[in-house]
Amino acid sequence: MSTPPSGPDRPDDPSPLEDGTAIIEEACNLLWSWSKGDLRFDDNIVPCRFVHASDGRLVAPVMVAAMHTSDTVLMIPDEHAPVLELLLSIAPFEEEGPDGRWADRWRIYHGEEEDINWVFLDIDMGRMSGIVIDGDALVRINPLAEDEPGLCRAINELGPAVLHQMCRSRIKQDVESPLVVGVDPTGLDLRARFDVLRIPFPMAMDLPEDILRAVKSWGSG
Repeated sequence: MSTPPSGPDRPDDPSPLEDGTAIIEEACNLLWSWSKGDLRFDDNIVPCRFVHASDGRLVAPVMVAAMHTSDTVLMIPDEHAPVLELLLSIAPFEEEGPDGRWADRWRIYHGEEEDINWVFLDIDMGRMSGIVIDGDALVRINPLAEDEPGLCRAINELGPAVLHQMCRSRIKQDVESPLVVGVDPTGLDLRARFDVLRIPFPMAMDLPEDILRAVKSWGSG
């Protein structure tokens, strides 16, 4: 009986390029599925709640001290077991200016902020499973950004009973007063009473009508 080839010559072994592509895709999906983590800067580690802007950047209110350091890392989901680490550059913006809509988006997700210094968090580099990832590879533009407000409204208008059943069907949770606050091709962000939950899609969906149809199906019981 012949012995299958081992090592790098084995045809079934994934190439380094395939491994790298898979890690990048996994990291992007993980980043889209979370809206909180731990922010490390200087000797500080503080909780950080964020949202995604339509251009792929992250948005958050931060302490003044976080705006004056060159070494800022976001750890997702937290400092104790970080699956994804992001090295960030911080770019402040004024809530009263043209970017103030992102502060409004943050409040829709998380409520009132404790810190009042609004910033964009630009991803310079990421690390996952020991592999370093270029920051640009982790920035994904949401193709549903223009449709998102109307789609969230249409889903919420299906009623609490449908959303409640969707949560039971998709994530096995009884969620009190669920409200959809965000959507992208990989899933829905749903605000619950004390947290933001993620409803992942079984496969990527780019068309609003497909997403609405799927939600109706999941919420039909």
